[in-house]
Amino acid sequence: MAQVVLKNVRKVFDKTEVIHNINLEIPDNEFTVFVGPSGCGKSTLLRLIAGLEDITEGSLHIGNTDVTTIPPAKRGVSMVFQSYALYPHMTVYENIAFGLRCSQYSRNEIEKRVLQASEILQLNHLLDRQPKQLSGGQRQRVAIGRAIVRDPKVFLFDEPLSNLDASLRVKMRMQIAKLKHDLKTTMIYVTHDQVEAMTLADRIVVLNEGTIEQVGTPMELYHHPRNKFVASFIGSPKMNFVEAHIASLADGNVNLDLPHDKRITLPVSLSEGIVLEEKGNVEVGVRPEHVFVVQKEEEALFTGDVTIVENLGSETYAYVKIGWGQTILVRLQGESRIKVGDSLALSAAPKDCHLFDTKTGLSFERAPV
Repeated sequence: MAQVVLKNVRKVFDKTEVIHNINLEIPDNEFTVFVGPSGCGKSTLLRLIAGLEDITEGSLHIGNTDVTTIPPAKRGVSMVFQSYALYPHMTVYENIAFGLRCSQYSRNEIEKRVLQASEILQLNHLLDRQPKQLSGGQRQRVAIGRAIVRDPKVFLFDEPLSNLDASLRVKMRMQIAKLKHDLKTTMIYVTHDQVEAMTLADRIVVLNEGTIEQVGTPMELYHHPRNKFVASFIGSPKMNFVEAHIASLADGNVNLDLPHDKRITLPVSLSEGIVLEEKGNVEVGVRPEHVFVVQKEEEALFTGDVTIVENLGSETYAYVKIGWGQTILVRLQGESRIKVGDSLALSAAPKDCHLFDTKTGLSFERAPV
């Protein structure tokens, strides 16, 4: 098994640069997830690691070996693609064994590895079937089995669950989590689904327009997003952002004016070079699960009328128009009697509020509360 190190990696297609000077170290035996919106470069970065695309500039190391110019087959990686890419005329056994046969492994070794992989993935009873006789989840497990038998240094997954329905995605997510525990090897997983990222990852790499916005554990990114982009991408539903005006600064606190003459005081610890200016504009970020209903309007940070209600049984989502042309989302536990047109008084604890620069989107670090 091995760590993966990218140093000053760039990728240019024709005259368009799609990967911008990426520096990243993925430790041995870590499950790292690349996440970001469509077109952010996450799949391209994975293909650079796999060797399916050439690196324009920079270097890539797997373990102690510089593999920048080494062909894909000799890098010690296995890749599971978004499409299953199974041979329709072969059985499950033959599909899993195909790569080993091409590498001229002995019949006994092939059988040993295929049976081990099928045991891990619960495919033993399906080995004689062809892909057309399998469900989508079973086909994806066969594709994963084909990667497992090669005993690679690094596993690469390119949005492997995107073709599955919601129920199958949950089941396969559990399978991959178990696989991570059983195989104890380096895994890099690409997805646009932040729920997959949060539930599977040891660390998440958030990408945007070919650059890394932030790297950290799921909870680091959830509680301490570096900027508005990360804050809006990590968490489901995404964070609310409310325009605010700086009323005053004193003793490490910033007093902010909100819609309907409401005010909040937040403690901030400014990094070097970051400045908050009185009378300037900022954005307060607060997650829907951290907003709660209060009975007295004088205790509220936000007041407004409900415009949409979504009852899901276990929880209720309410969209509340709070003034200055803004709407925030509130997540309430269980069923709720709230209905469209109701007036709500809402609040949030200062420790759960984030502060972002309107122009740059950068987060002002929160001081301990």
